[in-house]
Amino acid sequence: LGLTNPNSDNILEFLANEAATRTEGDGIDSSTKPVLPQYPPNMLNDEDFTFLPYGFASGFSLELMDLQPLETLLTNTVPSTTVSPFDPESWKTRVADIVSDLHHIHNSLKSTDPWYDGSFDLNTTRSVFSAENLCMFASTYFRVSHLDFPIVHRPSFGTERTNKLLLLAVGLSGSLRSPPSDDVLAARGFLGLAEEYIFRGLNRLIPPGSAPEFTDEVQETFQAALMIHCVQFFRNDIPSRRKNRTQRLPILVSAVRCMGLAQTRHAPIFQYDDFVRNEAKIRLATWTALGDWQQSGMFNSPPMITPAELTCDLPSPLELWDAKDSTEYFEAAHVLGLDGSRRISSVKLCIDALMRETWGGLGSFPFQDINGSDLQLLIFALNGMLLSANLMGVLPASAHSILRAVSRWEAIWESIRGRLDPAAFEKLGMVRYNSELCWAARKIIQVAISGDKSSAYMQKVGHDSLVQLHEFVRQYRDS
Repeated sequence: LGLTNPNSDNILEFLANEAATRTEGDGIDSSTKPVLPQYPPNMLNDEDFTFLPYGFASGFSLELMDLQPLETLLTNTVPSTTVSPFDPESWKTRVADIVSDLHHIHNSLKSTDPWYDGSFDLNTTRSVFSAENLCMFASTYFRVSHLDFPIVHRPSFGTERTNKLLLLAVGLSGSLRSPPSDDVLAARGFLGLAEEYIFRGLNRLIPPGSAPEFTDEVQETFQAALMIHCVQFFRNDIPSRRKNRTQRLPILVSAVRCMGLAQTRHAPIFQYDDFVRNEAKIRLATWTALGDWQQSGMFNSPPMITPAELTCDLPSPLELWDAKDSTEYFEAAHVLGLDGSRRISSVKLCIDALMRETWGGLGSFPFQDINGSDLQLLIFALNGMLLSANLMGVLPASAHSILRAVSRWEAIWESIRGRLDPAAFEKLGMVRYNSELCWAARKIIQVAISGDKSSAYMQKVGHDSLVQLHEFVRQYRDS
């Protein structure tokens, strides 16, 4: 119920509170929220924007996946003495362009959009988006949020070649996990304007009907757009959620398809530069699909991406993605006990195996190094399939096959979960809730097949709040 609480500013609020309960001892009320600094009534607070972990970070870094209460993050993970690895001097020209562009877009919206009511103070903008601030915010992002949302190649970020839109998206995302200050708090007010700025940039590079080359500029602009989209649709704000689900997500899905990102495979012969480029494509396709399936389940809306089209390789372990060169890549592979070769399986192959008439257990699965993060991706895919089948009116005919696939998935998950040390399991972030996602799949099928329409969640397609999902869980959790 905590995960779907409509009164939470952000789903991570529940996870942080639960983590505090686990780490501070028994007897603490799990519903007790941390006491956060009080901001002016018109100022969005930290809980509105804490960057939600997708629960899809590498399963190889269990000790790094612990979710902590906000005060712990502010005091422990973002110490004031931290030195940014980035050079503010090399960012100054691009930062000046960002401020100028945001001002221009604000003026444009003021004159063309009757619903736009934003304000813009040039001095505040220059202060918030100083080169020094953006460097510090970006440093925070890579230390706190990159593990949960690793779509950016960390060794390549922050150089003189990095796109200004990606600097802005990473910086804003990092500001949401930074210690409170005037500039940090003011940064929240620029999210809507930054979203418009970044998506205008993406539309310029990928106009309707085009199939552009996957250049560095296209890659980094897409990364920026996906990042700001994820920040916005997880906010407990109806206009932001609706706009991102109905306007922004279709643009991202179209970009994945027109550039063929969901069909990307690593080359059989390893070349570091080719690996980085192909892995970036794979991660953009995968995280776009995951965001689509998450929104489908949260709001009972049809998914836009199908598991069948994700024939790209599964994402590589994070340690390999973060390697700065081929030497570091193979050193990381050796530490992980891997041979350095690509993961030759895909979401499509895994779903096909789960849905097949015959089943030989985990031994017959397409690959053997599957982890909890892979399984979370697959259970979200199965949930997307069943929601689509229900909304299309074909669930009664397909329910048996989907339920069988869910049972097979559960057997694999329980096998992996049983091998985990309890302490390690508690540090898996959203992956800890794989069993709850499995329950949701079964329960939605059961309720839909029975014809029970008493739940508001099942009565309408496309909600804008978590109220309906929360009440669905409350109504059926004991049945």
